[in-house]
Amino acid sequence: MSKKTLKTIKETPKGKNVKSIDLRNLTKKENTELVKKADKGQLPGYHIVKQKGKAKFLRSNPDVKKKNNLDPKINS
Repeated sequence: MSKKTLKTIKETPKGKNVKSIDLRNLTKKENTELVKKADKGQLPGYHIVKQKGKAKFLRSNPDVKKKNNLDPKINS
């Protein structure tokens, strides 16, 4: 299982993740860019979810922890 390295740093008022930081190298990425990488299988530990009538979004792979989605927003 790949270690999850992304932390959300920006959300919409409704809680949609917009921007994340990769804790391995402290690079900030737009979630649209991360969705594209995960869709191509280039983002270990994460996958894409597509709900009918909604845009694709990034989700971390399930694990034994209670939270298996991207971690809550942190202040940067």
